[in-house]
Amino acid sequence: MTLPTATVLLLLLAFFLAAAPTPVAGDDYPAGSRIAWNEFDPTLFARARTENRPLFLYFHGQWCTWCRDFQDESLEHDDVVDVIRTGYIPVLIDLDRRRDLFTRYGGRGLPFVVIVDAQDDVRGRFTGHVGPADLSRVLAERRRQISVTGRELSPADEPIENVEAFLEMLDEVYDPHARRLSGSAMFGTLSKRPQPWTLAFLLRQDAWSERLPELLDQAAQDLWDAEEGGFFFFYDPDQPDHERARETSKRLDQNAAFLWLYADAYRRFGDAAYRQIVERNLDYLRTHFWNADQQRFYSSQYSDNFYYAQPMAVRRNLAPPPVDRTTYADASGQAIAALVRAAAALDDPSLLDWAGAALQGLERHLRSGNEYLHALPADGPAELAGYLPAQVWPGIAWHLYGAAVDAREEDIERTLLEAVSSYLDPGLDAYRERRTEEFEPWVETRTQAALAWWLAQLPADDIEQAGVDPDRVHSQLIIPPGTDPDDVALGFWALDQQ
Repeated sequence: MTLPTATVLLLLLAFFLAAAPTPVAGDDYPAGSRIAWNEFDPTLFARARTENRPLFLYFHGQWCTWCRDFQDESLEHDDVVDVIRTGYIPVLIDLDRRRDLFTRYGGRGLPFVVIVDAQDDVRGRFTGHVGPADLSRVLAERRRQISVTGRELSPADEPIENVEAFLEMLDEVYDPHARRLSGSAMFGTLSKRPQPWTLAFLLRQDAWSERLPELLDQAAQDLWDAEEGGFFFFYDPDQPDHERARETSKRLDQNAAFLWLYADAYRRFGDAAYRQIVERNLDYLRTHFWNADQQRFYSSQYSDNFYYAQPMAVRRNLAPPPVDRTTYADASGQAIAALVRAAAALDDPSLLDWAGAALQGLERHLRSGNEYLHALPADGPAELAGYLPAQVWPGIAWHLYGAAVDAREEDIERTLLEAVSSYLDPGLDAYRERRTEEFEPWVETRTQAALAWWLAQLPADDIEQAGVDPDRVHSQLIIPPGTDPDDVALGFWALDQQ
């Protein structure tokens, strides 16, 4: 038998690439680092006062391509290492494990560096891959430098705080030629940021019915892995280097959002291509992120631009990018909720069985008293109590699942709602992101939007009996300049239902 020439070439390529280096969990940063990294601990502020050195907070993700580049090319550069060793207390923070800190310090992307003094005042903040020369100079000067993504704001810029203004803004940033929400408006460049919740909101807007198929098709073209399934983290159409345009990590929370989106899109438009995306995305989640024996979802698959640039015939002979086997309550809740939406779209009861098993896994692994803990690392134990998103998304999942099987778990939902009521901060007159004494309380818009969506599905009596005030939640549904519209889309969806 004679093989086609193309097949022979692919097999030869696979043979030579089989030994290509692929990141493995044992090589996770900071393995091999020359910087004496500390874990975040509030006692470090006292140390900063004693040593008269600010904290260098570095937020990263093991799955993040640009973080690895920043680490290899900048952080571990001789000049940068020397400056950090002599002038700073270095603190390494995993974005997913401490997302509360990431949002508190204004994080929007990775890699993310924050310089804070002993009083916890921010003295510097920047996002992205800063080169070693610029990084060492800024750190050596210890100057106050806070950079913000997006254009300069004018006095006429006002926050978006209602559905009508939100729709006007989306009209403004819609680019029919790019088939994306690509305009700058008051939000900076949106083109590389996936907007699954915003698109899901727009599915309910008749005025967008002709534009949405193109937006959905372009999102799939930008982010969908046609070879193995799953959505990549983001795509930057303005990146001149094609190989760096796509961030090839795959995250459970984002894949759940896209699963929800395309399931709803299939129900709305009946396009077989959307059904295929839903089915293949389910296969991807089941294969890479779901542990059936332990009834838990894993959180992310690492980026690997080299691996994902290969056709499937070559990928089969390469080690796939590793998976972070941490389980997060909020991301798992999103995945379970998306399974319920997909079950309705595909008329597939087996997906409800999967959702039910995952909910039992949440109870088994992350339940602590009346609440869920935030995370279960691969090596355990579960950690981080008092985190509002860890209550909200499981609450949404329990509600959607109960409605789908016509058997609401009212005790569990009531317990979670009562837990939410304990997050009310009188000073903020709002539900704070963390219930902790570590920091001054703060509010995160994305969490408030998800909470608003959950409350919009519940009977008013249940909400009142739990002591939760929807008006306090709705008052936080405001996008300040520079904020991602996806942060608030679920909240405006909830308001639009009223």
